[in-house]
Amino acid sequence: MPRVTAAHRDRQRSRILQAAEKCFARSGFQATSMDEVIATAGMSSSTVYRYFPEGKRSLVREVLNRRMRPLIERIRQLAEPEELPDFEQGFIEALVLLNYERDDIEQRTAETSSTSRRASARRDEARKDADDVGLSAWAPLAYHAWGELTRDPEMRVMVQENYHDIRSGLIRLCRNGQRAGTISGRLGPEQLASLIQSVSLGLIVEQLITGRADVESAAATLGHLLAPDRPDPEGT
Repeated sequence: MPRVTAAHRDRQRSRILQAAEKCFARSGFQATSMDEVIATAGMSSSTVYRYFPEGKRSLVREVLNRRMRPLIERIRQLAEPEELPDFEQGFIEALVLLNYERDDIEQRTAETSSTSRRASARRDEARKDADDVGLSAWAPLAYHAWGELTRDPEMRVMVQENYHDIRSGLIRLCRNGQRAGTISGRLGPEQLASLIQSVSLGLIVEQLITGRADVESAAATLGHLLAPDRPDPEGT
């Protein structure tokens, strides 16, 4: 019997998660059945349950986590350097991560660094072509997740933890930016983090309602509001 490699397992797992995400975005978490996920994945039920023994519960958890983890990690990375990146670029890049389409090649743990660079270039090119700069895939999932908050305690805890992790990361980012003089000090870091997070949630709602969230315009407006005060050259 041929040996099953880690790369093969990663591809199989990714294929199941992609199928589950497609079903959840279309029908919602409650209405989606495991049979629907299995059929969409094009696998046997035994294969799907081998990777996700808890069934739909574990699929819901992992689908949401694999969307949110890159965003939370990127916010942490943005807050670390002494010299913070351009705010508008960082804001757009962070939201784009929510729409990051993971293909099988990018899931291979054994891929070489040159392959990683090529995959990264392909992702960057795809992001440039995205009309909504990153919310079309995430918005339906967010909508269905929010709808579960009053019904599913586990879902509520998961969403709340992600919300607080993002808020904490934004507070650190704003605090570091104020120390470096790259972010306005007119408001406290907690207030600025609340503003950024509220605008981000509003963009998800805009995507759901209109089908096209203007992320670039929102980033430019936030960038203007958060820009540090410039000294008056005339001293007035």
